Amino acid sequence: MAHAATQALRERIALKQSRSDSVTKLSHITRRPMFPVQTKEGLDRLQQLIRTHPEWRWQVDKQYRYTDVAQSLLALLGRERDDVLGKHVVDFMTPEEAARVSRLLHAKAGLPYSGAISHHLRPDGTTVAIESCAVPMHDDNGALQGYYGIAHAVAHFDPMESESVYRMKAIYDTAPAALCLVGRDGRYLAANTAYASIYGLSSEALVGRKMEELQPGAADFIRKDLKCMDAGVDVPAHEIIYRSKVYQVSVKPLLNLMGQVTGITTALMDITERKRAEQALAETNRQLEHYAMHDYLTGLANRRHVDSMLVEEVGRAVRDRHPLSLLMVDVDFFKRYNDRYGHLVGDECLRTVAAQLKSVLHRHGDFVGRYGGEEFVAILPGTDVVGAVKIAESVLEATADMNMPHPESEYGRVTLSIGVATLDPFSASWGLLADAEALLYVADQALYAAKLAGRNTVYSHSVEGALFNA
Repeated sequence: MAHAATQALRERIALKQSRSDSVTKLSHITRRPMFPVQTKEGLDRLQQLIRTHPEWRWQVDKQYRYTDVAQSLLALLGRERDDVLGKHVVDFMTPEEAARVSRLLHAKAGLPYSGAISHHLRPDGTTVAIESCAVPMHDDNGALQGYYGIAHAVAHFDPMESESVYRMKAIYDTAPAALCLVGRDGRYLAANTAYASIYGLSSEALVGRKMEELQPGAADFIRKDLKCMDAGVDVPAHEIIYRSKVYQVSVKPLLNLMGQVTGITTALMDITERKRAEQALAETNRQLEHYAMHDYLTGLANRRHVDSMLVEEVGRAVRDRHPLSLLMVDVDFFKRYNDRYGHLVGDECLRTVAAQLKSVLHRHGDFVGRYGGEEFVAILPGTDVVGAVKIAESVLEATADMNMPHPESEYGRVTLSIGVATLDPFSASWGLLADAEALLYVADQALYAAKLAGRNTVYSHSVEGALFNA
């Protein structure tokens, strides 16, 4: 009884001496360091938890040697009190586990913690996983004297169960996805081979390093992700590029037994080939879209595209009451040209004429297309009949300057015939021509008149509706 009373008194004194600068917590998975909790309420809850579980209590000095252990914990460890008192907490662990726990204890010396899990060896060869919570003890001068806390078993492994654990670790390490665990401080807690290989490192070399060292700017993402996770909001997947490779990044919160976010589990999928395939498909679709709207021979807009653009421009001209002109262009005696030189040379002639049309009709808004065979169409927004005729004459001059031989033509060279139709808000024919088909019809009639007049000329639809030679 005296011993129990003394022990209770010692614990009450130690409780009053404990300080609440910060709280560090460990999650319930094996490879996780201790993280601080920035509230006094967290420390108060931890102290209350320890006070209300005397049957699981333990105490160590500042060298982490046991000075007292509750009987229930001795039963978990499968050891006698005299075998435990005076021994270091890592004396009953595998060398690997002992090294891990020692590093964590040294890094967070003097701080309270909760949810820390460690694996302990029992005399019969089995392993027990124990979750611990502790607060530091200080003397009157504030010097660290040791820790007291509570612990309970969260898992119990026999040799057969240990094999399952090793299999799970092997699956994690050999998974094709790059996996890692990151603490709230931005340091790696664990990483599999696929993840470590991205940076040309081993998994062990990554643990303890800050992600920011390898991925500049990662700290900002971690802060934002943790803010969302703390608020219970899912973090959407995103993509990153590293060393010319594209990765899809998925992140999920890492929770302790109390449901608190203690870190981030991250999965990276290499989607480089998929992105290349998507880009190739997008390029193919772009080309198909281009071919669907453009003439394969000249590269100009095809008839379908011309009709669509003309409807759009007529609608805009009617709404804004702006003039709109249309040129219908035909290569003179082109059948004779084909018969003389063959279709291959004929095709080259059409490509040359098309390029010349694009060169002359280069104003913003001008639109040129091949309407079929040797016919071309030019849509000239904001252009009245006078301006359209001048542009048509420039086209004739540019074609003449090319001086392309055409022995079967009375002009001895390639020439053009052009018909002009204008939708003019000040014209009497405004209402009649405020339609794409009507405008095309009038331009075609003007072209026909130019051919009847001997070709190599321009005819235009007048304001009054008559056709005249420009």
